[in-house]
Amino acid sequence: MALQIQIKEIHNLAVKDLGLSSETGLDISNLNKLKEWLAHEIQLLLDHDFQRFLNMLYRIDVDEQKAKEAFADKDPSMKLAELIIERELQKVESRRKYK
Repeated sequence: MALQIQIKEIHNLAVKDLGLSSETGLDISNLNKLKEWLAHEIQLLLDHDFQRFLNMLYRIDVDEQKAKEAFADKDPSMKLAELIIERELQKVESRRKYK
């Protein structure tokens, strides 16, 4: 599968699961740009609605131990973005496999 299609699907899942606006106005044509955008959105949630973000992590099913380690990282929003992208990619691949 083309990486560009996967990036778009991961973006769409993250938007849905985190309750974000799908109108990012940003170019998310590659994984790094997607990660930067998501880290920015996560930082906003961490700053303004921490409990909601924790609930979203639970709903997305990010590994709890990995999430705890990410919060201890010097840049938790970037590490959490990586974990969310990793989990959303697993969902995309699983859906394709069992479609």
